[in-house]
Amino acid sequence: MRILEFLGVWLLALPFFSQVADCPILPTPVTYTLLGRTPEYLTTRELSFEVGNLPQELVSVIPQIARLYMLSPDKHLTLTPQAGLIRFQALTGAYPESYSISITSAEIRIAYTSTASCFHAVHSLFQLMQQEPLDSSIRFPLCFVKDFPKFQWRGLHVDVARHFFTVEELKKFLDLMSMYKFNMFHWHLTDDQGWRIEIKSYPKLTEIGAWRDSTVQHHYSTYPRTWDTTHYGGFYTQAQIKEVVDYASARHIMVVPEIEMPGHARAALAAYPEFSCTGIAHNVPGLWGVFDDVFCTKDSTLLFLQNILGEVIPLFPGPYIHIGGDEVPKTRWHTCPQCQAKMKELQLQDEHELQSYFIRQMDRYISSMGRKLIGWDEILEGGLSPNATVMSWRGTEGGIAAAKQGHYAVMTPGSHCYFDHYQGKSASEPLAIGGYTPLEKVYEFDPFPKELSAQEANYILGGQGNLWTEYIPTFDQLTYMAFPRAIALSQALWCTHKPSYSSFEKTLKTQHIPRITGPLVDTYVSLSFMKPTPLFECEREGISLQFSFKDTNESVVVSFPQREEGIWLSQGKKLYFRRPQKKLQQQKFMYFSTCCSDSMTIIEHQGLGAKVSYITPPNSRYNSGDLTLVDGQFGARPWRGFQWVGFDTNVVELVLELHKPTKIRAIDLGFLHEPSSWIHLPKKIMLSTDQKKYHEFTVNDQRPTFKLRTKAQKIHLKIIGIPAITKGFPGAGNTPWIFMDEIILR
Repeated sequence: MRILEFLGVWLLALPFFSQVADCPILPTPVTYTLLGRTPEYLTTRELSFEVGNLPQELVSVIPQIARLYMLSPDKHLTLTPQAGLIRFQALTGAYPESYSISITSAEIRIAYTSTASCFHAVHSLFQLMQQEPLDSSIRFPLCFVKDFPKFQWRGLHVDVARHFFTVEELKKFLDLMSMYKFNMFHWHLTDDQGWRIEIKSYPKLTEIGAWRDSTVQHHYSTYPRTWDTTHYGGFYTQAQIKEVVDYASARHIMVVPEIEMPGHARAALAAYPEFSCTGIAHNVPGLWGVFDDVFCTKDSTLLFLQNILGEVIPLFPGPYIHIGGDEVPKTRWHTCPQCQAKMKELQLQDEHELQSYFIRQMDRYISSMGRKLIGWDEILEGGLSPNATVMSWRGTEGGIAAAKQGHYAVMTPGSHCYFDHYQGKSASEPLAIGGYTPLEKVYEFDPFPKELSAQEANYILGGQGNLWTEYIPTFDQLTYMAFPRAIALSQALWCTHKPSYSSFEKTLKTQHIPRITGPLVDTYVSLSFMKPTPLFECEREGISLQFSFKDTNESVVVSFPQREEGIWLSQGKKLYFRRPQKKLQQQKFMYFSTCCSDSMTIIEHQGLGAKVSYITPPNSRYNSGDLTLVDGQFGARPWRGFQWVGFDTNVVELVLELHKPTKIRAIDLGFLHEPSSWIHLPKKIMLSTDQKKYHEFTVNDQRPTFKLRTKAQKIHLKIIGIPAITKGFPGAGNTPWIFMDEIILR
């Protein structure tokens, strides 16, 4: 098909209304047009692909794609040299990586510009397919699809160092990536807790560094700590590495290996302690976090790491080699004679410049091997290496700084792209590191920062979702944490124009959830209290609620959307419960759908639903709404971001405004003490009901109670923390965080 013919088909489709919002394909294509006023279908019992003019690499992968979608591919799929129902035609001169699908009552025609775009087109075709299991028929809507990607870097990252995943499991993950047109697999192969890649010249890296004798149980912050003493680990031989790389390549996914340096090096240093600053041998740790022992900057260490890269690089044909560069404590360097001598020799001002020197040496070596260095945004500190690409994870600032300097960047901010965060508010959610990144927040992600000019934005390659696996021990949990959030991310990285979130959610639930490995994240029903009656607000329809009252043992079940006696709904989303005559000492409700059920208890107190005004704004990552402090729920431990309000400052001011003047005998405040995460208790509380006279209280524990005898409608709180984190604690010298949960008025 020539380019003019391709455009002609497209122009013929223009008179018809484009139904992109109703398209079953995800990520959503540029154009989806039904070829008729009402839906019509091509119906068949067999899919015959005419592959006579297809490259062999595409022919061999079609049956593998079919197995991801078809109920019985062996019975209903054939590959034929000619005269097939589904025909392919290569395009020349069209938009790079573009494809089109034209489905008429007689045939299906796929036009493509590259093997990658043809591969993506086949996935899109199978997503259009509807199967009838009773009569084994297959049908496709008569339609026209035109599509191409917005970003060239559409990535997912898997950490195999904290928890190990087999080759077969990684292949399943790559299949899921291919379904949603991801093309970059960031393989985090080394870290403090495990070295996972065979290096033949340094066999102890896997003999010693790939295994740990214990793993911390529960959350990192749980005290006292307990341990699983199972000997844990594993690694990939170089032959297995090639197997995964080849499998990914057949699915048009590039593998980017990460060999962490100079930090996150404890597994390597357990095997070869001579490349540390102290020379002291430590075991591979089973504890999460950041460790002071990092690679020394002496010449012998640089040679050691370059020799490792000399074996790694030939295994990965892609252009990028990731060297980490994040979370590098300078404690050992500061007292290391060899590091200090290197700083003096090179006339470096501080250890940040020493890290920059280290990265530059790796950049020179990687460039000499014909590859490109990429690292986390800390590689900006002390000066960016000339050829480096930045992966921006601590917000978008690193990517912005890189782009303004003329360096390429990949956006992967923790606020939207860290899939090790909690995704639902159910108490049955599996243990996670913390934070709250629901599906809708991922959907909102835009890799293009507003701070960049159009010219600077050209340096943004795309984005990536990251799966750090401290709290992801199994493959089932890995897929649960990744999907469906990865599908929302694919929308941000592929779509020229995303449809509304509600349209996406509908397509996801009806067309895609049944196919993917992980279950759908259950609906959460948030509770708030508004004058004069409680209000329940539901994220979507189709769930049921059970209410019970402790003082009467009454129970009511209601489903959205419907009306019940004493209950009325607004727009199918809001439920007002009219029981003003009841004294609600405690209120419990259960929400449940087809996949799971859960319950929560609401603590009744005078401040429920009060208006909270933040004079000191919370950090945007830990601000889940104005009702968090007055929703009748205590923040969970291990802490979860959505149940707490976090402030990255040591002085916090806020005002509570009640519905009417109320007698108050006491106020309970809730704080989090988590020094390992830089979260500390405040020192004192200043409280006023008129902003003239202040009561001062000392904070001695995480849930202090302060007695009052007053009547007030407004309560002004000033929370004063320690000036800086004290010596001996993580983050010493930095400003501590203050985390708050429920404020209870009695």
